[in-house]
Amino acid sequence: MTITPVTLALISTGAGLLGAVIGAMATLASASLTQRATRDRETEFKVWERRADAIEEAHRKMVAHGDTRDTAWSLRRVPSGFSPESLDPGHQDEQFRLVVTKLMLYTTPELVQAYSESNKAFWNSLRHVMRLELALADSGPESDRPRRQRSINAAVEVGTQAIEESKAADERLAAALREAATLAATRRRRREPAR
Repeated sequence: MTITPVTLALISTGAGLLGAVIGAMATLASASLTQRATRDRETEFKVWERRADAIEEAHRKMVAHGDTRDTAWSLRRVPSGFSPESLDPGHQDEQFRLVVTKLMLYTTPELVQAYSESNKAFWNSLRHVMRLELALADSGPESDRPRRQRSINAAVEVGTQAIEESKAADERLAAALREAATLAATRRRRREPAR
């Protein structure tokens, strides 16, 4: 059997067409894989940004609470704008719930727990500052002076303990925040290709 020039032309045209189809499919597959990898990296980066935002927001709130607590303790009075209702241990303002939601979605349960404990200790410390403020404001008769001083001393002792517990809770929260930020950054670096 001999191959005629027409047959040879048909075979070479078919091979060229097959090569073109295979090349086009390889290009499409490569583009699809590249798009998927890019989309995955972008999604991961968005999650990292949200995680970082939640960590930063929790840290800002912790620092603000610490400043308020320390100022209240040094002045021996609760800053204006705080009321006994807001010092309720079950109190949760909208910002607290928002931060907790972000932490729950993008970080670890340990960090959520540390944040909640820090907030609870903060409110407890302010409640004890308020008790000290009330004890200092008590202006009973002169004969009640020893009772008043015992009341002040007891309030100072309990308040000091509450302040220390609040500071310790803040330290635990700061450690959990650092760990969450480090863990997330380490995971992200492991997944990024070397350049």
